[in-house]
Amino acid sequence: MIERALLFGLGFFLVSRFLTEKLRLLPKWVDVLDMPVAIIIIALGFLLRPALGTEADADDRKITRLSFTLVLAIALSVLANADRVFLPAVALFTVGFAGGPLLFLALSRWVTQPRVFARAVLRMFLGLLLLNLWVVLVWDFPQFFAYADPDRLSGTFGNNAYQFSFLLVIAAGLLLGLGVYRRLPRVLLIGSQGIIFVLYYLLQFRAGLPFFLVAYGVLLVALYGRRVARGVVVSMMALFLSVFLIDKALEELAGRSQQRFTDVTSRAARGDLGYGDLLLLLMNPTDYLHYAKFQAFPATARMLWEHPWVLVVGVGPGNYISRAYYTFSVELGSAELKGKGVGSVVQQFFGVTRPWATEFSERYLGTLPREIAFGSYIFANPYSSYLAPIAEVGLLGAVAVFGLYGYMIRRSFQLVRSSQLFASEALPLAAAALVGSVYLFGLGFVDNWWEVTRLVFPLWLLFWAAKAAVKAAEQEEEESEEGSAIAEAT
Repeated sequence: MIERALLFGLGFFLVSRFLTEKLRLLPKWVDVLDMPVAIIIIALGFLLRPALGTEADADDRKITRLSFTLVLAIALSVLANADRVFLPAVALFTVGFAGGPLLFLALSRWVTQPRVFARAVLRMFLGLLLLNLWVVLVWDFPQFFAYADPDRLSGTFGNNAYQFSFLLVIAAGLLLGLGVYRRLPRVLLIGSQGIIFVLYYLLQFRAGLPFFLVAYGVLLVALYGRRVARGVVVSMMALFLSVFLIDKALEELAGRSQQRFTDVTSRAARGDLGYGDLLLLLMNPTDYLHYAKFQAFPATARMLWEHPWVLVVGVGPGNYISRAYYTFSVELGSAELKGKGVGSVVQQFFGVTRPWATEFSERYLGTLPREIAFGSYIFANPYSSYLAPIAEVGLLGAVAVFGLYGYMIRRSFQLVRSSQLFASEALPLAAAALVGSVYLFGLGFVDNWWEVTRLVFPLWLLFWAAKAAVKAAEQEEEESEEGSAIAEAT
């Protein structure tokens, strides 16, 4: 029963923004319930007794050590900066960075039938993909073509098309793994991957595209090994198909936009989504190093040099460059951003009356240039999951955070290989966990993606389900071999 409640809760929060922001059938405060619900699930996992007959495996022990290290670093940082931390920001920081790993550990304690649960997780994500495809076709595409606005392509993720990109990456892994597992016809496999490429391209998430390609490449290597050429052929055919469809879509978009508007200024309306800017960046990378996105790194290094104690305990969770700090500072201080995201809801929930600001963030980041580049604010903001842990909770916390995601990537790669040998039914989950973890790791440079619970919790759920399914299959294989050995001996 509790397993079904968990899947319903997490599944609901992957579609809630469609209900609150697009259809407006539910109030906006529903979107922040994912945090308390996750906290309740985690608490139940640690309060209830471990599932009968289960023991902590190597994955659980590794995640436990790293999670304990992270929570310890947060606690030490709060104590060392007690006079300047903001407890609501501390809470958001903790849930954002530690919530996913703690959810992983909670699942290991009370899921009694891991293989059955893993199948349910797979069905949930496949259902979610079908629902998003329906939303895109029925709801998003008509508005995308009518208003020449790529932000309209967001599926069930409300007004955030970039979060929708994460689901597309997960879908690539799920469908590719499912195709290998079920030995689906190559036409169907190529077609599904082509649709994903088309949708991702039309999102105009140029900053995420390199990480998507890297994540996809890592997945192909894990799936095909030395036979990776076969996967490259499939992906290239899917890419050629998607290029054809994209050209048709942009021609239609430009044609309708010119008919609708007399003065069209947006790139999308002209049939240009701006991916040529990536070539400009790659050809002249040093021309853009003065933007805040890149200057935040030497600025943070200067802060650590001038205040060495920060390297030990940080400036306090939620006090410098994390999403927690952004929520209570930038979102609450900007009239333009107050209507976006959940900033206004968080403000009401915690009773915040004014934006939160700290001396360290203002001094070292406040003067950085914030120019718009390529029509995007990506380079203009300094926020990054790479910098937040070390600056806010110190080196110990940063090692724990990077260790958690690095371990997830490495272990997911192994799970893809193992599932092909022992548990082929777990291959879609393992493939999705691998491609999603590599993609999310890369996006940590772009913004505070490691604190977005709407993405982090599903990723850790996928990782646990893949691990549990492979482990159960391996145990069955061992028991079968032992039974055969006993039978032969007798």
